[in-house]
Amino acid sequence: MAAPPAQAQRPLDAAPQMAQVEQCHALLTSEPQASLQLARSLLAAPSLSTSMEIGAVGCLGVALRALGQLDQTTDLPDRLLAAAARADASPDDIQRARTMAAHLLLWRGDHARALGLTGTLLDDAVRQRDVQGQIGALMQIAMIRGDAMGDAEGALTYLHKATQLSDHLHRPPNPGDLILYYNYGYALLMLQRYEEASAAFKRAEAIGTRLSGQDVFLHRIASHRAEILRVSGQREAAEAALRGVLAWQGKQDPQGQVVTLQRLARLAMDRGNAAVALPLATQAQGLAEHGRFVEEVRNGLDLLGDIHTLLGHREQALQYVRQGRAMDQARSKGETLTQLARLQASAERSIHPAQVNAEQDLGRVRVLRNSAVIAFLTVAVIATVLVLRLRQQRGQLTALSRTDSVTGLPNRREAERRLDERAAGHAGAARSALLLIELDDFKALNERHGQAAGDSVLRAVGECLRAACDRHDLLARWGGAAFLVARHDTGAEAAQALAGHLRLAIERLVVDLAPGQHLTLTASVGMAPLPLFGDAPAERDDSLRAADRALQGARQGGRNAWAAIWGEDGTQAPHLYAVLGNPEEAAAAGWVRLSGSRPIRWDV
Repeated sequence: MAAPPAQAQRPLDAAPQMAQVEQCHALLTSEPQASLQLARSLLAAPSLSTSMEIGAVGCLGVALRALGQLDQTTDLPDRLLAAAARADASPDDIQRARTMAAHLLLWRGDHARALGLTGTLLDDAVRQRDVQGQIGALMQIAMIRGDAMGDAEGALTYLHKATQLSDHLHRPPNPGDLILYYNYGYALLMLQRYEEASAAFKRAEAIGTRLSGQDVFLHRIASHRAEILRVSGQREAAEAALRGVLAWQGKQDPQGQVVTLQRLARLAMDRGNAAVALPLATQAQGLAEHGRFVEEVRNGLDLLGDIHTLLGHREQALQYVRQGRAMDQARSKGETLTQLARLQASAERSIHPAQVNAEQDLGRVRVLRNSAVIAFLTVAVIATVLVLRLRQQRGQLTALSRTDSVTGLPNRREAERRLDERAAGHAGAARSALLLIELDDFKALNERHGQAAGDSVLRAVGECLRAACDRHDLLARWGGAAFLVARHDTGAEAAQALAGHLRLAIERLVVDLAPGQHLTLTASVGMAPLPLFGDAPAERDDSLRAADRALQGARQGGRNAWAAIWGEDGTQAPHLYAVLGNPEEAAAAGWVRLSGSRPIRWDV
């Protein structure tokens, strides 16, 4: 994700002596190399004012990171915070210094300090009723979830809230809006929600064109649009677009260059040419590691593993798979998650009216207590009541963060948490069946009847599935028109019967939209076991990818069907790409068992 330059959240001082600092920040999105030179020139000048130093150091840090020179930013966060602590630092200076220091710390992997600063920024923005500051804090939380944690779904939640706040600001678009909608589109792209991503990129592109000097973002958007072309099968158009973007990014945008090279490698793999893909992926990985672009490094490991699998280099492929899983484990544990949970709870609480009222009540209690007018016992009773209220509200916030607002079912993050908890606590137990259930033609239904009708349909389907499942099954809203059902301790035949049962239950459902207006529905179901192979460790994402691949087959086979990819017991687990790339060959090799409610097209 992209970080906002300092002036995207707060305009820099407009005094004449700040003109060069403003120019330094303006060049970051078109000529970061020129920004780097200008920042160094400014910082070499004697007797810089506090405001100028903060602006110049912030510009230097962003330019160094953009050019893949993060190793040269070691002392910059402390320099920014030291400048913010000076007596002549204005509130705007302090906010800009903390914002840029938080970004630099996040990029350098110091998540604890980055989260601490972000919490301070959020508290200040809420206290001062600063909507623009709240947007900046929400974007920072999204960056931590997306870049540091690899959680695009979690990032999207906070980006969506930020866009809602931004839409209430009646002002001309600014660079902060461009970055917000760019990041929103990128999170949607990572979640394969291509139409929504295209719409967000279109809005960001319109802002960038209007503002001018936003070449970095406009070229990245062009690369993202090319990726959407690639996944839709328009390979020639995708390659032409990616090659055109790469020529500019190679000079000005190393991070964007990494992503574009990885997409060209994927395009070569789509054509069955792993030998062409390998040097592209290797070049991209070297640039990503040098620039310390964490998410691009992680994606590159998957890419290299897939390429070496296609080339028959099993040991090298396994090495990349192990490195990727080690990265996942490293960033999914530790104090960072605890801090992030506290910060997210604070963000939710700050816009919760009941919580605001409780905090105001608590403030009044403190005043009464300090005045010594109310007896100690009375104060203790009041304080106890307020603490209980706050605990109850925190519990409600926790429940809300785990629940889908439309259906009342557990949301995707909660479902993933429960699956991981099950896998960790039931090592060696019987396998689970994961079913992804997607309503057919839901987009057309929404367009024809409206979003309110679509929400009614989702609630009705949620109730239908709840009634059709056993009470020990995990049922969750997966996102869009998709639901997840997980049945533990089951075998292939029982899981197939469940898939058929749930598909038929939805087919028989009648949804009343209005008097005399009824809808009938169908759904496609994709299924895979967890763990995917009986003798292998439980890898949630591998099983979900297999279930999604089966769902794709059910959709392509005419919909209103179920399909399953079930890894055989007692086999040496192959690389996932070898199974999903050609399930029929994997079945012929004895790795998996394919099944469906009717003949399924596995060649899509």
